[in-house]
Amino acid sequence: MKATVVQLIDAEDRDTLARALHDREFAEVPGTVKTGWAFYAAQHGKAEMLRLLVERCHGMPLRKDEQGRTLLHAAAASGDRDTMAFVIRVLGMDPMAGDNQGRTPLDAAAAAGKEALRTLEELSGVRLADCYRNPVVRGFRPDPSIVRVGNDYYMVNSSFAMMPALPVSHSRDLIHWETIGHVFTDPDAARLRGVAGGFGYWAPDISFYKGRFWVTATLRTGTVPVRTQMITSAPSPQGPWDPPVFLDVDGIDPSIFTDDDGKRYLVTNIGAQIAPLGDDGQLLGEPRMIWYGFSRIKSEGPHLLKKDGWYYLFVAEGGTGYGHMESCARSRSLYGPYESCPFNPILGERDGESYLRRAGHGKPVQLPDGRWAFVYLCGRQVDGKTLTGRETAVDPLEWTADGWPMINRLRGPSCLQRKFLPDIPLEMPEPWMCPRLSPDCFSVSGPERTVMEGGAALSEIEGAHLLLHRLRESDVTIEAALDVSRMETGGMAGLTGYYDECSFFLLALRKTSQGADVVLMEHIGDWETEEKLGQVQGWKAVLCVEGRGFSFTAGCPASGGTKEFRAEYLSDEGLKTGKRFTGTLVGLAAVGRGQAVFEKIREEMRDVKR
Repeated sequence: MKATVVQLIDAEDRDTLARALHDREFAEVPGTVKTGWAFYAAQHGKAEMLRLLVERCHGMPLRKDEQGRTLLHAAAASGDRDTMAFVIRVLGMDPMAGDNQGRTPLDAAAAAGKEALRTLEELSGVRLADCYRNPVVRGFRPDPSIVRVGNDYYMVNSSFAMMPALPVSHSRDLIHWETIGHVFTDPDAARLRGVAGGFGYWAPDISFYKGRFWVTATLRTGTVPVRTQMITSAPSPQGPWDPPVFLDVDGIDPSIFTDDDGKRYLVTNIGAQIAPLGDDGQLLGEPRMIWYGFSRIKSEGPHLLKKDGWYYLFVAEGGTGYGHMESCARSRSLYGPYESCPFNPILGERDGESYLRRAGHGKPVQLPDGRWAFVYLCGRQVDGKTLTGRETAVDPLEWTADGWPMINRLRGPSCLQRKFLPDIPLEMPEPWMCPRLSPDCFSVSGPERTVMEGGAALSEIEGAHLLLHRLRESDVTIEAALDVSRMETGGMAGLTGYYDECSFFLLALRKTSQGADVVLMEHIGDWETEEKLGQVQGWKAVLCVEGRGFSFTAGCPASGGTKEFRAEYLSDEGLKTGKRFTGTLVGLAAVGRGQAVFEKIREEMRDVKR
C-alpha cells in the first residue's frame, strides 16, 4: 500500500520510511515538498529520518527554504545534538550562514535556549560571543578605504554632497568605528555649492606616506569638467588637511599606491590606470591602462598592493547595483601584463536572495600579526529595496599556497563572522550632517536643545537647512519637542526622512497667527503633497515619527492627528532620477525665516530581527 505524506512524516520505523522513499508516488513529488520534509525532520530533531531523506532524495533537501534558511537553522532550533551533528559533520553546513534576514543557525540556537546554543557551539567550534555582525558600519557609509598605522585603523568613505565631507573613522579592532574628523568642513573649500545629491565626493582612498595621511577622491559636480581628482594630506587623521590639489584627470575612484622604491602612483578607473605622482600631489606623467577587469563591466575602485614580489590589483566590477563584485589580478611588473585570479570574482553575492547584497568595492589591510582583512561595501534589503544605503562590512582575506587572495573563503559576504581582535568599543556621538552646508553655519546644538535658523525649501539644491544622521536600522523612532514661536508666520520646522532634494518627507509645525498647523509633506520627484494632520494651541508641541521598514507613522500627540504612509522613495531604487548613491537620513529641518528650537531630541534605531 502506498504511503501518504502524513504517514511518512509520522513514520518512526526505519523500514517504513525507507519503503515510502522508494514509492513511485513519492519519487514524483516536487523537490520543494521533499525539502519541506527534510526541514520537518531537522526542526523536530529526527536525525535518522533526515539522513534517509538526504540519502534517497539525491540532495534535494539541501536547498534553502523560502526564507533562505538552511537545514542547520532548523536543526539548531530543535536543540537535538544528533541532528545538528549530522548537518554539520556530514552535510558541512555553516553555523554562521545568514538567511534572508541575516539570522544564522547560531541565532536560531540562541533563540531555542542556552543548551541548544551550547550544543551547536561545541559541535561547530564557533562561539556566538566571539563573533561580530556585518555590516560593521551601518547606514550610508559606502566605498570604504582603509589604512593601518601601528595598531590603529583609519577609514574614509564617500560623502557625496553632504557636509562635513569625507568622514575619517578610527578603530582598534576593525569592528567598532568612531568618526574622528572630516577632510572638508568648509563648503567653499569643498566646492559643493550647487552640487546635486548623489554627486560630490566619490570613493575616497586613505594612505600613509612619510609621516602624513593622504586622501584622494573624485569630485563630480555635474558640470564641466565632469570629473576631477582631489588630493590632500595632513599630519593627523583628524586634520587639519592641507588645501587640496584638484587634478583635471578623467575617471573615478582614485587611490594612491607606493612602491617598494618609494615612488608613488595615482590609480584610477576606466579599467585600471596608473600615473606617476609627485610628493606635492601633482601628476608626473600621463595615466596608462594596466588591466581592464575580469568581467569588463564598469571596472572601478582600483587598489594596488605589493606582496611577495607580486603586484595585486583589486577592482570592483559590475556597477554598484545587484551585480556588484570584487575581482583581482596580479603581475610581476607594475605595468603588467596582469593575470586574472582563477577564483574571480573573489567577492560577490552568491544568492539572489541573500541578506547582504551589492558586495564589492573594497580594500585589503594587513593586521600586525600577519593576518589580512578586507573592508567593502554592501547593502541590506527591505522588501527588495535598499533602505539604509550602501554600508561598510569587513571579512577575512586569506592567501592560497600559490599566492591568490580569497575573501571569506569565497562564500560571499558574511552576516556573522569571527572577531579579528578583542572588542575595543568606542563611544563618540554621530555628528550632524547637511547637504552642501556646514551645520555650524545655521545651528547651535547643546546637550539640552538645538536651535536652527530657517532655510530654503528642502527640495532646493541651495540653502536647505537640515541636521541629519544616517538611518542605521530599518526600525526607527524620532521624537522631539519643538517650539516655532521664533519663526515668522508661515515658517515651518520638524522631523524629516531625507534621501536627497528629490525624495523626502517632513512632519512639521507650520506657524500661524493663532498657533501651529501639524502638516505632513511628501516630495517624490516632481510630485509634492501636503496634508494637514491637526492644529495645536500656541507654538509648541511634541512631534514623533516611527518607521518599520518603509512603513511610517507620523503625528503629534497634542493634536491627535497621525498619518500612516509608505516611503519607498527613501531607497536607492525608489526613484529613477539623478544619482541614487547615498541612503536614508533622518533628523531635523527648518524652512522659512526665524528660529526653531528643538528639545528632548530622541533617536532610536533598532534591529528587531534578533
